Amino acid sequence: MSGTSAAPMSLRTRMVPLVLLLFITSTIPLSPAVDATSSRNLQDFQIVAPVEPFINGSYDLWETQSLIVDVRNNASTPIGGRQLQVSVCAGDHTAGNACPSQASGFPKTLFLPTLQPDEIYTAEFSGGIYTGNLQNQTYTVVYEFSSADIRPENDRIAYLFHRVTPLKDIVYLSNNADTTYNSGTEYALSATASTGQFTPGDQAELGWTLSQIDAPVGEQNDCVRIGSGEQLPDTGASPDDAPPYISTEVISSNDWINLSVNATGLQIGETYAIVWEARHNNVINSSNSGSLEWMASSSEENFSLEFEGLDDGVHCITTKIIIPILFIEDQSNAIQINGYSTSTAFDAAPITFPNTGRFSIEFWFNSPHDPNAWNDRSAPFEVIVSDDVDITILSVLPARGDETVVQIGFENYALYPYGDDSLEVKFRNDGDMVWNSTLSLEILDSLDSSGIQGYPVTCTRMLMPQAVGTCVFNLPIIGQYIVNASATGGPTEVDPENNYLETQISVNQTVSGAYVAVPAIDGMLFETGEAIQLVAGLAPNAPLPANYTWKIDYTEVIAQGRVANVTLPMGNHIVTLHVRHGLMDESDFDEVGIRHIRVLNRINFDALPIITEGEAVSVEEMEFELLGTAFPPTVVHAAASNIGKTPLRSLDYRLVPTDGDVLNVDYIDIWGNISQLIPSSVDPSSVQAMHIIDGPAGILTPLIEGESFESYSTNNSFHLRTLSGANISMMLIGDMAPVNVTPMNFRTQQLEGGQIELMWESEGPINDPYFGGWKVYKRSEFPFRWPYDSESDFENTVSQNWVTDLPGGATSWLDPNPLPNGICASYILAAVDHQGEVDYTHGNVTGWQELGNPDLQCGDSIAPGAEMLDVRAVLTYNSTSDVHTVTVTWTYPELPDQDEDGVPDGGNITWSLYRTQNIPQAVTHLNPIMTGMSGEAYSTGTFVEEQATGVDGLSIGQNYHYILVPSDSVGNTDGLVRDDNIASIHITDMFWDANPHLIPEELVPDKDHENDWVNSLLSEINDPNFQTAAIVAIAVIAINMVAVPVVINRNRKIRRRLKFLLEKGRGVSANDEEDELSEFFG
Repeated sequence: MSGTSAAPMSLRTRMVPLVLLLFITSTIPLSPAVDATSSRNLQDFQIVAPVEPFINGSYDLWETQSLIVDVRNNASTPIGGRQLQVSVCAGDHTAGNACPSQASGFPKTLFLPTLQPDEIYTAEFSGGIYTGNLQNQTYTVVYEFSSADIRPENDRIAYLFHRVTPLKDIVYLSNNADTTYNSGTEYALSATASTGQFTPGDQAELGWTLSQIDAPVGEQNDCVRIGSGEQLPDTGASPDDAPPYISTEVISSNDWINLSVNATGLQIGETYAIVWEARHNNVINSSNSGSLEWMASSSEENFSLEFEGLDDGVHCITTKIIIPILFIEDQSNAIQINGYSTSTAFDAAPITFPNTGRFSIEFWFNSPHDPNAWNDRSAPFEVIVSDDVDITILSVLPARGDETVVQIGFENYALYPYGDDSLEVKFRNDGDMVWNSTLSLEILDSLDSSGIQGYPVTCTRMLMPQAVGTCVFNLPIIGQYIVNASATGGPTEVDPENNYLETQISVNQTVSGAYVAVPAIDGMLFETGEAIQLVAGLAPNAPLPANYTWKIDYTEVIAQGRVANVTLPMGNHIVTLHVRHGLMDESDFDEVGIRHIRVLNRINFDALPIITEGEAVSVEEMEFELLGTAFPPTVVHAAASNIGKTPLRSLDYRLVPTDGDVLNVDYIDIWGNISQLIPSSVDPSSVQAMHIIDGPAGILTPLIEGESFESYSTNNSFHLRTLSGANISMMLIGDMAPVNVTPMNFRTQQLEGGQIELMWESEGPINDPYFGGWKVYKRSEFPFRWPYDSESDFENTVSQNWVTDLPGGATSWLDPNPLPNGICASYILAAVDHQGEVDYTHGNVTGWQELGNPDLQCGDSIAPGAEMLDVRAVLTYNSTSDVHTVTVTWTYPELPDQDEDGVPDGGNITWSLYRTQNIPQAVTHLNPIMTGMSGEAYSTGTFVEEQATGVDGLSIGQNYHYILVPSDSVGNTDGLVRDDNIASIHITDMFWDANPHLIPEELVPDKDHENDWVNSLLSEINDPNFQTAAIVAIAVIAINMVAVPVVINRNRKIRRRLKFLLEKGRGVSANDEEDELSEFFG
């Protein structure tokens, strides 16, 4: 061979035999290649190879097998749209390269996409070969293009595959091999495979093949000087005691070197390679390094390598002869297959690598029952065998705290803590061998580099490859020092220079910075009797060792040591940590850390059936008491209404201190049965809890931060947590549908004086505690409508028309405000809940009708003014019973009926009968003697009354007046006395008329008196007019006899005043005046 294909232009290689061989072989395919190149400009697709089924592969009868094939575009331009077809048929038809008959569902076709020149495309036919549509035998698969191109010989491929059952097929899956090993050490190996339809106990074989990659079998080193200088001594040939053998000869002149290589003992047909590496002044010259591979055609080969344009200096060339793949060994062992498995791991024979280098391993399975050898083997994979050891010191750092660098004088020093566990060294095994490395730490005085007593100290660690080891050392010294850390490698140490690290440190006296690390924060809570762990914390650079003392409330010692476990009594406590270390004098105060903790009293309780489980926490003794539950008062709970919730039930409980009156509570947790507190119609998941601030006023407030309430529909349970308070009053609120109470048959009744009475029947649970009663709304302008679309629609309509609230048991209501004449009204009756919120969905309106607006309801305050016809009173006497009887009769009038509907225009009227001895203007203050009388027009009514004794009885000699007064159907009456409605009668004694025989004979006075006046008096004395005049005269005389003296006495003062005035004005004497006055009043 000649030329330097693996070397740069400055390198010439002369290998005459190899050049001749390559020249001859390269001319053989020259002519066909020209034809192929010229044909690439035409359409040429090629079926490269089938992918599935595998050629001559065996498959399970019931397995769905894919149909996949690789095709390539051999043309020089992109081509697409070719149709590809697959055929499957029973039997061996590869000789004919076609299927005479197709299996069911075949042939299948597909169109290929556009492929670029030389692009390979993997085509897969949909559906594949489905389970059960083929029999247990050999089948032919034919992949072909629907139409041939310029090379029809590569447009079709036919081959066999087999469908068998049972299919005993081992399929290699994976192995447990690592990527790096050491030589001379035995390693266990295993491989995983799937096993199909084997019979338990079937035997097979698992093996592996080991080969070395680029195995060196000969090596020579040559050095030569270019330019001036002494010639290097001849080192001689390196001994080579096994074939093949390699020898070299170097000739140099000016700026070039010629290297002759002679290889002997070659095995004909074996592949070899020579590798050369050039170094200039011990620096690798990659441009003058290379390799060459060939297959030996004889037992000896010669090569000539020439290097030109070299710089002055020493040039060394290492030449090796290697075998690219050198078989080392095969190992196998029997394995037992226990039936079908998708993945089973089998142990393989152990492996030992004879030397370092790169190796290839290939696993394989073998079974006489397995027809598929193609899936029994793994692909060869490479592993590295190395015995290198490379211990590297990574760092020297403070073992406690961060590294801090300070300047002392003109030098920089790293600050380190004093005492135990102060300095940390990390080192790593960067090699490939497990190594037991010893780390040595030496400390020197920074002033004179003298050793410090007690050093060096060592630390040994077994390091796996790439593992990091750590050694921690004590520094019981104070001052500035030089620290040297070094680690031992081994005979195969790769880089001894990184086995050593030096730094300057300073160790100063510091305080401990003691604090209580556990418990970590103030106020941590513990249970009575619970073990409390105490852990002391120190500053990272604290002097060590230290002594730790734990006290409670600064006085009582409770533990010793950095970590302690104690129990403390119930209450609030101060735990103090007291620390002393070796750098402290006896007079120094303890360094102290403080932590406040609370030891709690936790009680458990229940109050069935409402509270199923409870827990309360405090620092004092206490007991739980359930105060009870109650339905909410009938007031608006604004906090609940504002979030669309309804108050459901209050829950009150408390914690009572067993000692004293004050109780501080951390929290109370209760779990309970929510069905005991809310109606079954309420979804428990909608329930919330709020604090009751003022129950009667309905003032609620939400839970505070840290408090919670959850209610669960799945098991009707709830959990409530409250904080701080010992007396808890909660209101449960939730989404509750209104109580279904509706006013049915809602109607009105007109009453006297224009009053309206509302009447209804309540339908629904009126005794439900969540039903609050009714609201009444009234409007006179125009009728209310019903129903309403929403609460806002209802409120906007009636907000100004509320009249009154009624209890839930009410079924009627009398409007206290009569409707004036000509004014009508509409009423709404709506249900309200227990907090007074109106339920617009449950109510009714007066005058409601199916279509149109409801009717207005009008009052009636007009009294009828009807008059009877022919009212009479007749007196009769029953001589048998000696009773006088008055009979009153009347005739009913005809009432107006303009609309001729048979009902009077003002409605039907009734009559009441009154009796009085004087005729009043109205009978308002009299009681009737008969009521509710009515009759058809022109019909007659009668009232009969007999003589009776007593205040209300009829008396002889008295006048009586019978008065008829009308009233309408609602009771309206004006009580006025109308002339046509009166019958008057005088009760005379009719006894003598009925019994004239009992009348005594009449005595006639003697009128022949001598005095004519007397005769006239006797004649007139029985005249009623005379009797009346006599009575009046007697009355006037009596009045005068009484009144005149009274007037005289009352006017004496006037006479004296008049006398005084007259005397003064006229000069008349008082006596004269008095006489005149006396004569005047005589």
